[in-house]
Amino acid sequence: MDGLDFPVKITRDRYNVPHIDAESDHDAFFAMGFLHSQDRMWQMEYKRRLGQGRLSEFLGVGALDIDKLMRTLGLYRAAKSVVESLDERSLAALNAYVDGVNAGIEEQKILPVEYYLLGVTPEVWTPADSILQIKLMAFNLGATFGDDITYDLLMKELGVRKASMLFSDYPDNALTVTKVSNRIEDLIRERLLAINSTLEDKYNLGGIGLGSNGWVVSGKHTRSKKPILANDPHLTTEIPSVWYLAEINGHEINVMGATIPGLPFVVLGHNKNIAWGGTNLYADVQDIFIEKQNPYEEHKYLVEGEWQSMTINEEWIKIKSNFPSFLNEKIPPIKWLARSTRHGPLISDVIGNVNQPLALSWTALESGDQSFEGFLKINYASDWHSFKNALTNYSAPALNFIYADREGNIGYIAGGKIPVRNSGDGSLPVPGWDSNYDWHDYISIESLPQEFNPPSGIIITANNKVHDDEYPFHISSRWEPPYRAQRINEVILSSLDENKSLNVQQLVDIQGDVVSLQARKMISLLGNIKPKTYKQEEALYKIKHWDGSLDMDSEVATIYQSWLRNFYRLLLADDLKGELLYQERSNRLQRFLEKLQPLFIQKIFNEKKYPDYQEWCDNTLTYNKVESCHDLARQAFDEMFHELGRLPGDNLEWGNVHHTHYSHPVFSNIKILNNIFDREIESGGDGYSINVATWQYSLDKGYQQITSASYRQVIDLNDWNESRFIINTGQSANILSEHYDDYIGRHRDVELLPMLFNSEFDQGINSKLMLQPFAKGSIKESI
Repeated sequence: MDGLDFPVKITRDRYNVPHIDAESDHDAFFAMGFLHSQDRMWQMEYKRRLGQGRLSEFLGVGALDIDKLMRTLGLYRAAKSVVESLDERSLAALNAYVDGVNAGIEEQKILPVEYYLLGVTPEVWTPADSILQIKLMAFNLGATFGDDITYDLLMKELGVRKASMLFSDYPDNALTVTKVSNRIEDLIRERLLAINSTLEDKYNLGGIGLGSNGWVVSGKHTRSKKPILANDPHLTTEIPSVWYLAEINGHEINVMGATIPGLPFVVLGHNKNIAWGGTNLYADVQDIFIEKQNPYEEHKYLVEGEWQSMTINEEWIKIKSNFPSFLNEKIPPIKWLARSTRHGPLISDVIGNVNQPLALSWTALESGDQSFEGFLKINYASDWHSFKNALTNYSAPALNFIYADREGNIGYIAGGKIPVRNSGDGSLPVPGWDSNYDWHDYISIESLPQEFNPPSGIIITANNKVHDDEYPFHISSRWEPPYRAQRINEVILSSLDENKSLNVQQLVDIQGDVVSLQARKMISLLGNIKPKTYKQEEALYKIKHWDGSLDMDSEVATIYQSWLRNFYRLLLADDLKGELLYQERSNRLQRFLEKLQPLFIQKIFNEKKYPDYQEWCDNTLTYNKVESCHDLARQAFDEMFHELGRLPGDNLEWGNVHHTHYSHPVFSNIKILNNIFDREIESGGDGYSINVATWQYSLDKGYQQITSASYRQVIDLNDWNESRFIINTGQSANILSEHYDDYIGRHRDVELLPMLFNSEFDQGINSKLMLQPFAKGSIKESI
């Protein structure tokens, strides 16, 4: 095929992991592009059209709001600007990869079935399409604007004092930085929250439970005397997987791990000198600015007493006619004006030209984004200095990077642009006409949290707070509770006490741990509840004698999870009931009941230390009665009995009622097709166990796991071939392929695949493929 300089050998091992052997880096990246298009062509097509704001072209008017949002955000415009500023090596790698993708598209005579069912034709892949994949990843992990709007809603509904109590893991007064007069209007808030919910539910962008575990232990704690690094990023459960396993070998590039279809390099993995992983930093990198629009000139806004002109990009959105198209009139394209102010795009325009425009500042939209270059440099890094240097100008997504090298060093550094604000902490919308709330800088790479070879020989990051209270900058107000980090540390130390040293299998076992420290904490707090019925007494007895492990065969796990969900719902249902006249507001408030606030619940049961929290337990919907928290806990047990009594059969094991659901990005929302393309499997764990399993409850689907470890890796710096990895579904996106879902069972059971690096495959080869350049003077070349 065209585009190669030398022959390239691709060997797929017995697990369908491709190993690229090329003579040049150019050809290695070309081959990576070819493989991605071969196995994930539709996935790449779908994601580029999502980021470009072109879903309406094949999904119809139902996707129009999402297209408007994406056009307004300008992810694709930002991606194009990045391409124009890439350094020479990055541009060469990207162009080689793009050529490989397009060679793969040209090679395929039979398209993935999604193309035929949706009437879509594959388009030529471009460098901007690849950069767009990083922007989408940044949006998925760092889109906090929905949180900002939700907090604004909760403050309106609960008042400042009670809203601050609900987010009890936040700093004091974190939710009180904005004056009440600067709050978002009801209609704007509710419409935007509805669109944000659609992004989460239908398009798997954002949502609850997105995070990761990452830890590294030094040679002082391992049998080989060299570090071992473990990492498992938590993302929404979808099929095909976000990740694609591969080894890439060229003249200089020599790397293996998890790639993302659309990008030429390994995002998480190792090269011949270092290993690295990443977890979501949960940094607040998005702020909403309420702008004042000129009442007479709608494209002007107020800045420090003067009117300035907005930036306007004119876009055209094509819309597919309703099914069946031959019976319905064609829908003409609509002209869309993507407006922005000095703070960023006007996201409120998605619902119309409102009196109170909302602009979004976001680091991923800043000029000079060098995130692509940062990832590529990591692939070539050889030591801590070059690894850290790769992150110097890295922008988004903001991640906790863990590190280990063959020399025995381990390290951690927070990577990404984190804004420094003139005032406030970004938790709530702020006035855009007042520069006192603007960003004036980013935290420098030297000032970001980091450590190198700590005396403990252990580094752990699990979306928990990464700095002490003396740290001078604001990174986030929404850290995850410390349960997973504490449990990882607890199990590591316990293993060291028992075995004196660690090996790869022990760290794999830790990744599969389903003990919930949140549950253990609540077990002790529930000890003071006095049951009033025999059934309550029996359930309490089981919980009190439970170890907090959410194994699939545990009935107590089911009892506890149901009780916890019902208790939280009873706790907040009267406060967050909303109003009949404002359906969107009520819907969003009800969604919030799914987002457990575990530290808040703990304070409810710590009456001596937090007496003010007892007021939450009085259900104002029941008249002439004042409930205590113990009353509410007992009522939650009764609700739990009623809920579990509706289940078919009498099997209450957690795995029977709690399933991991892998949804197809398009057909999961279409009846009949969802049964063909989606996958489901019984699972254990919960949102606070190391083996994370964040669930979402509904009457028809029960406890459906929507977040899991999307990729697992445990890397041995002593012997690369002792390392292991796995993704959560399969390598192929083709529904007809045996590799569409062949990893699901292994992933659930934490049976990782061998991470074979620079190996000879004398046995267990799935297939071999040779890519040959056209000979000089060939017919193809002359054409």
